[in-house]
Amino acid sequence: MQVCGRASSRREVSFILLILATVCMVSPALAATSAESAASNVAVTSIAIEPEVFMQEDIGTIRIGITNSGSESVAIYRAEILTSDIEVLNYQTYDSVGSIGPGNSMEFTFQIKPDTEDGMYFPMFYLDFTDAGSLRYPVALKVDDTPLTVSVTNSPETFSTGTKEKVTLSISNPRQNAVNSVTVTPGGEGILSTQSSIFIGTLDPDEEKTITFGITAGKDTTLAFDVSYRNGINQHTATLKIPVTVGTGGTAAEMVVNNVEVTQSGSTVTVSGDVTNAGLRDAKSVKVTVGSPATPVDPNPVYVVGALEPDDFSSFEVTCTVQGASTIPLVIEYRDEDGKVFERTVSISLNGQNQGASGSGASPPQGAVSSGNPRGGLMGFGSGINKIPVTEIVIILVACIAVAFAWRKGYLDSVVKKIRDRPKR
Repeated sequence: MQVCGRASSRREVSFILLILATVCMVSPALAATSAESAASNVAVTSIAIEPEVFMQEDIGTIRIGITNSGSESVAIYRAEILTSDIEVLNYQTYDSVGSIGPGNSMEFTFQIKPDTEDGMYFPMFYLDFTDAGSLRYPVALKVDDTPLTVSVTNSPETFSTGTKEKVTLSISNPRQNAVNSVTVTPGGEGILSTQSSIFIGTLDPDEEKTITFGITAGKDTTLAFDVSYRNGINQHTATLKIPVTVGTGGTAAEMVVNNVEVTQSGSTVTVSGDVTNAGLRDAKSVKVTVGSPATPVDPNPVYVVGALEPDDFSSFEVTCTVQGASTIPLVIEYRDEDGKVFERTVSISLNGQNQGASGSGASPPQGAVSSGNPRGGLMGFGSGINKIPVTEIVIILVACIAVAFAWRKGYLDSVVKKIRDRPKR
């Protein structure tokens, strides 16, 4: 009987041990299954990339949001970006994450730098769960090094010395993402600009904006326009260079003197002629006078012409005294649209001048800049409206009217009769 009791006791102990072993084996499996089930409720819910399209060597960010839609907390060991093409600058930031509770969200921000050529890349977001494997999610990332486009839409072929010329630029964005803080700055040796820079702001994809600078060039040089802009937080610059030639073929006003006459009455010398604006812009406040060794005197020490449009002209007449000189400088002063003063000097020869008291029949002086038809005779109108001989015309008209009146009244008949009846010798 004792033998049977001992055998029964051993069987009971063995059975209990078997049950305990089975429980120890099943419990971890059930726990792992439960953790994996909870982890399956964690998913990527948002991705934000800044800038949207990287340029080579740009620094930017990838922000990835996850949400736990389950009813249990999920333990997360670490999160990282797995890639061989892109440098992750903060790769150890999320080596220890913690848990995400039920219904909660969490965001991971990775700072990256594409050290690669243009193209499309897919770095892998990797989320390592503590008890239930991992989550992998590819992120689409584009690299395109295309810069802004800068072109000249309007510029003079030749710049006039010291004259402001208009240069118009077109700034366009051929990229697939917007760029910010677009600013254009002109520069160059001998270059002056009325604007130190022009701020454009944001340029959306395929957008174009036009700006105009007032540029003054003092010599032959190179005009450079630096276009700076930001792609995300990254500063970039595009440069356009334009060769500048300074000469006489610009668009500025240009004063030309012709039909010059010089006469003298006593000690006073009178210089008359026409001044023409042969340029492409208006000339303001045009004045004509003489310089040393001549001395301007009354009645016309300075002749004020006023404004001259392109291809417009006006007559002038200045009076002066001069001793011991064969030539005198004729000075034409004028202003541009911005009020800048310009001066043109023409050398006038005094040789061969008419010594009479009036200018009738006077011929242009030898050595003058240019000469036209002489202003002689009663009907010598000249080239300007100010030179029409109004007084002479009025006298002729009055004489014609008087003759017609006498003829109508019969006064001329008696005069003619007396002449006919006069005895012949």
